[in-house]
Amino acid sequence: VKKEELPSLLDKDLDQAQKTISFCHKYKVKILTINDSAYPDRLRNIYGAPLVLYVLGRLPDMDDEAAVAIVGTRKCTDYGEKNAERIAKEYAGCGGVVVTGLATGIDSAAARGAIKGGGQVVAVLGSGINVLYPASNKKLFREVFRHGAIITEFPPGTRPERWNFPRRNRIISGLSVGVLVVEAPVKSGSLITAARAAEQGRDVFVLPGDVDKETFAGSMGLLKDGAGV
Repeated sequence: VKKEELPSLLDKDLDQAQKTISFCHKYKVKILTINDSAYPDRLRNIYGAPLVLYVLGRLPDMDDEAAVAIVGTRKCTDYGEKNAERIAKEYAGCGGVVVTGLATGIDSAAARGAIKGGGQVVAVLGSGINVLYPASNKKLFREVFRHGAIITEFPPGTRPERWNFPRRNRIISGLSVGVLVVEAPVKSGSLITAARAAEQGRDVFVLPGDVDKETFAGSMGLLKDGAGV
């Protein structure tokens, strides 16, 4: 147990927990603990697995699905966006599950592609299940809900603070058998996801954009000792 976690563990006030349960019951948000049978084994077995998942929609049986995460930069090129959507569409059309973070750019393109392919998509948030981020993705959130699930480890009402997203990334890779990174700059959350995937023994695939060899080599350096690169 970390020192900063002790106050929360010692706090016996259950008011907030009751409010969370009431909220989830009202809006049909499922709460999965790490001990529930419906909690994915694939995720349960990673280092630092989330103790609780909040699920809106229908979470596929991830342990029986060939789930692949597709992640990448928010500031993508037309080339990256079109290819992320195309790959997701073709993969979903073959029965695969697409996992993504639902950020703007590559993540959104992957979600759209999976939906167009008639497949299932799982979006992992870096905020509470009721905090829409980015707000411009409201329509896409609804589509994801209809074609899969939106999940998060953060309680309802949690704001999308920047430090939430590196934590979120281990769930994206943890649910998947492999991760495809599309157009990720050297300093990006997508490469953090790829690094977590390598640590977890997942396959890592890369679709670089129009970058020079030095930049590409730097990106791959973050994945040193990564399995499946």
